[in-house]
Amino acid sequence: MSPGIIWLRRVFTDSHFFFALKVLLAMSSLLLPGWWLEQVPAAVTLALGAMAGALSEVDQDLKGRLRHLLLSLLCFFVAITGVSWLIDSPWLFGPLLVFTTFVLVLLGAWGPTAGSLGFGTLLVSLYAMQGHADSPYFWYQPLLLTLGAAWYGLLSWLVLLAWPYKQVHEQLAQCYFALSRYLLEKSRFFDSPEEEHQHLRHGLAQLNIQLVNALESTKQMLNRRIQDHGKQDAELGRLLALYLLVQDMHERAASSHYSYRQLNQDLNQVNVLAGYQTLLVELGEACYRLGYAILTHNAYQHSKRIAWELSALQDQLDYSHLKRHYPRSLLSPMKFLSRNMEHLHQALLRAQDLTRRQTPPEASQVELARPPRQPFWPKLKALLHPNSILFRHGVRLGLCFALGYTLIASLELERGYWILLTILFVCQPSFSATRKRLVQRTLGTLGGLLAGIPLLYLFPSVGAQIVVLLLCNFIFFTQVKIYYSWAVGFVTLFVLLAFNLQGSGQDPIFLPRLFDTLAGCAMAFVAVWFIWPDWQRRHLPRLMADAMEANANYLAAIARQFERGRNDELDYRLPRKQAHLADNQLALAWQNIRVEPVPRHWLNLCFDIAYRNHALLSYLSTLGAHRIHSEVLTGTPVPQLVARLQASAKALRSGEELPAYSPLTTTRTDSDDEWVILTHQLLGHITLLVNDLYQLARGFQQQTPAEDAAADRLG
Repeated sequence: MSPGIIWLRRVFTDSHFFFALKVLLAMSSLLLPGWWLEQVPAAVTLALGAMAGALSEVDQDLKGRLRHLLLSLLCFFVAITGVSWLIDSPWLFGPLLVFTTFVLVLLGAWGPTAGSLGFGTLLVSLYAMQGHADSPYFWYQPLLLTLGAAWYGLLSWLVLLAWPYKQVHEQLAQCYFALSRYLLEKSRFFDSPEEEHQHLRHGLAQLNIQLVNALESTKQMLNRRIQDHGKQDAELGRLLALYLLVQDMHERAASSHYSYRQLNQDLNQVNVLAGYQTLLVELGEACYRLGYAILTHNAYQHSKRIAWELSALQDQLDYSHLKRHYPRSLLSPMKFLSRNMEHLHQALLRAQDLTRRQTPPEASQVELARPPRQPFWPKLKALLHPNSILFRHGVRLGLCFALGYTLIASLELERGYWILLTILFVCQPSFSATRKRLVQRTLGTLGGLLAGIPLLYLFPSVGAQIVVLLLCNFIFFTQVKIYYSWAVGFVTLFVLLAFNLQGSGQDPIFLPRLFDTLAGCAMAFVAVWFIWPDWQRRHLPRLMADAMEANANYLAAIARQFERGRNDELDYRLPRKQAHLADNQLALAWQNIRVEPVPRHWLNLCFDIAYRNHALLSYLSTLGAHRIHSEVLTGTPVPQLVARLQASAKALRSGEELPAYSPLTTTRTDSDDEWVILTHQLLGHITLLVNDLYQLARGFQQQTPAEDAAADRLG
């Protein structure tokens, strides 16, 4: 195929582009006929309803999407009708707005589908408030906004009917793309100086967050399709097999066989190091090509060069060993590292068969983990508690809306509901997320307003403004998950034009919109600072407890595999996934705590915990990647390691003081068996890291009173 055809195919299979194209089609089919029929205000109102429907859409199967659409339309109609009925009675409308906001936020506790429904209902209600002044009849907005959402929902459902597994292909491809980035970043360890390793590990932890999140999203998508179609669907079976394959590849990619800090010094062979780096780069690029093949529904063609490079690397390592006589403590990890790369190579060969429609029969028998169903009333009781993050966020957002609505009513700002729109998008559950959104929202809105002034003077006609509006909406949906500031700039221009056209083409007022944005950002920032601020420092003991318990369960699952034989059943995959999810939460906490006003002690402590926990998970992944039916763990301190991690997690959750246990000792072996040598080396690294994490956990109880008082003042 020509480069142009390849580029077009890549663009149209991009998930963001395809979603934006779907929204563009829905809006064009509403706005262009409305312009031709000279019913622009009504067409724009329909388009705003379609916008709300698109922003509240979540991934579901055909039946689930239809149920969600019908429920969304009912909620939209009731909410918009309530706005139209009560907005002229501020003393009744204000309290009802605050209470409804609180309830809609709490819906997020029942999963992303319910949370998306709550957000969409709130968003379409704000659109109705902003357009109320231009509404000629009581039924005008309830009917048109709901019909717009219905039109987009119907179009999206028809697209899903035509391509039921398109989103699964897109998300699964993202898993392989994320794995590719992870391998390419890891390859840099082999030629980077020691002073850059800490920066590389930080980047690797961030890439691991993306990879684990992509795996979790793919699992949820597959679970929804399995419930609807069953496991006998051939295409679903192939996708499931490819998902299980990337899970296994992730474990091997995350493993650490030897300290990179000592590798250059101990190995002392540039050619071997360059060989490992080249292989990792080749494997990373192969993962990208596999992801692209999944995305475009093509067969993956594995490179034959990788097999040759594996053989050449082994020859080079053997030759170097003959010249330098490496100790077994170095040679054994290097050989297992080569075997690990060989397994990644074999996994890609299996993926080649899978993309050629050769589905293994065992793929349909694999069980995926599903979250347990919690009873309604206990869950609601736990939700209505100040310790609940959603409860705090609901109260915070509700009070923000109360303050914003009071300002609108007291100053009689007929079109001041832009303040509430800003608050909705800026005010996030955590301080760090709100601060990030605040800067992005302010810069994006300012850029959108500044761009709007010359555009409206250059294109004063209604037709030109509709074209610009559609273009802005399309760019917004392509960038909203990638570059939020750019997306905000385009959506600001979109909403500005929409409300301008909805008001029969009256001149837009730029300065009031800028004032509304700044006022909304200021209210959101004050609220997240003073109303139950969700400082990450407060969550650090719980997050560390979750990570230590998850690592204990992962190590115990690995030990069971040594006793009973290797398999990839749910009782092994689930602890492995939980360990990675807990590690991600620690890495995110450290990332967030860096922008919070905390003492330096907490920043250093969070970094030490996240750094050591990620290193521990890497060594556990190595042990898991090479697990076999063997008695090699017999007599090792694995039970003591599991017990120490579990005891630490229990004490951190309960607030009990951790006793001053003596550090666990590492074991040595005189065996010449390569597998025994590697296992004892790994257990030595794991033991040292468990000791370090235990001492860091004790640091929570040893905090000085002055630091406690300072932290309480900040929180």
